[in-house]
Amino acid sequence: MCRTLPQQKTTNGQVERRLDEAGLDPRWSGAPPEEFPALRSDSRLIGAGDLFCAIPGTRVDGHAFVEAAGRAGAAAAVVERVTDVDLPQLAVRDARAAVSHLAALFAGDPGEALRLVGITGTNGKSTTCWLTRWILEDAGPAAALGTLGTVSVDGTVGAPGLTTPDPIDLAIELAAARASGAEAAVLEVSSHALDQRRADGFSFDAVGFTSFSREHLEYHPDLEAYRKAKLRLLELLAPGGVCAVNDDEPAWKEIAPQNATTLRYGFESTADLWPDRLDLYAGGARFMLRAPGEAAAVALPLPAEFNVRNALAAAAIARGFGMSLERIAARLSAAPAVPGRMEVLSREPVLVVRDFAHNPDSCERALSSLREIVPGRVIALLGCGGDRDPGKRPQMGSILARLADVAIVTSDNPRSEDPSEICRQMVAGLPPDSYEIVVDRREAIARGLAEAGPADAVALLGKGHETYQIIGGERLPFDERRIVEDLLPVSPGASDLPGGTA
Repeated sequence: MCRTLPQQKTTNGQVERRLDEAGLDPRWSGAPPEEFPALRSDSRLIGAGDLFCAIPGTRVDGHAFVEAAGRAGAAAAVVERVTDVDLPQLAVRDARAAVSHLAALFAGDPGEALRLVGITGTNGKSTTCWLTRWILEDAGPAAALGTLGTVSVDGTVGAPGLTTPDPIDLAIELAAARASGAEAAVLEVSSHALDQRRADGFSFDAVGFTSFSREHLEYHPDLEAYRKAKLRLLELLAPGGVCAVNDDEPAWKEIAPQNATTLRYGFESTADLWPDRLDLYAGGARFMLRAPGEAAAVALPLPAEFNVRNALAAAAIARGFGMSLERIAARLSAAPAVPGRMEVLSREPVLVVRDFAHNPDSCERALSSLREIVPGRVIALLGCGGDRDPGKRPQMGSILARLADVAIVTSDNPRSEDPSEICRQMVAGLPPDSYEIVVDRREAIARGLAEAGPADAVALLGKGHETYQIIGGERLPFDERRIVEDLLPVSPGASDLPGGTA
């Protein structure tokens, strides 16, 4: 995913100073060299003279590879505990935080030359990130980085990867954005990234909090730990920065950072930004964007109420940066579609929408939104990812059966699990006549399209922008846009129809 850009040669003095300033208590064991050409956290990528960071991972401990890094040519290693290897080692209090700070240093501290915005939350990150970049672009070139991939200053989207890359890739991506002329960069910051200190080397000029609901409990021990991981983003907010908070989300009620401009957005007039005279329709939403004493008309070309909330989040950030309400409204009204977020794949002979909904909250929102704007039936297919929180599977199956007129349970990215077993877990306890199981996802799409009439809508939920399916250890081509085109000829211009969420 990361761009091929060289890191800057960095002296040992710079390394020690940066880690000391970060409060990581660096202490050398052995005599280090005067400088390092590059920083690596993967021993397989080591070059002569590099500095290796041994990161304790969730599955593998990088300390086990210090010796291999030395054999590959590393000049020294950053560790949390000194290992019995003949290699100079710099012990620190937290290796994960250390690699993030050092990654920024070796990349030339690109964050200092960029206006950085970080977005977190369970759902809404991708669309809020997309819309924030689009609005900020009005003031100068802007880039974005997240689940959709890297969005360059010209608007092109790179290959998707992790929501938040590892610290070294993240720093190099930001350096590439700066080198391409970006003046601002908007980042999705996941709970994993915050817990693993991947963004600790950067200071954000603005942060945004979207929704909060159950997710990633295969990683976090409980919902409160997940929430606290999200709240760590506040620790990375620069003094005098902007904090945009979803005022309708109870999980964020306590957010009130000191020495920052906090703007709360929501659907009530008690917020700092809210929508008035909201009109939802199949192609998007019309409303008056209001702030105390001001208003501006928005014709948002993204369907569903939750996209209005995502737009409010982006507007709050731009407002905090001093942009006028009228200019924000104009940019929102011209926003491009968001790949895989309530994205319309076909309108004739039947409406087909794909969305990345892959947890209970996002599934309920997507299906409820469609029910509000579709005159006929909602035909929906949904799967759950393998090697992920199994506790949400029956919840998602229940939501599908309750809100879809035709509920098709299918596979998503089964990974190492049996997709048939995942489907069975999704329908546990449901009446047999409330769903059907079609394990093969392409066959499930064909089944949904065959069932649909002119007034109906077919919703493909779970994979969104992804153009692959992970089965076992293989990543196989699977692009739902192409599949729909093969199974149901898309009407002219359907790819240009509005759509978007997260």
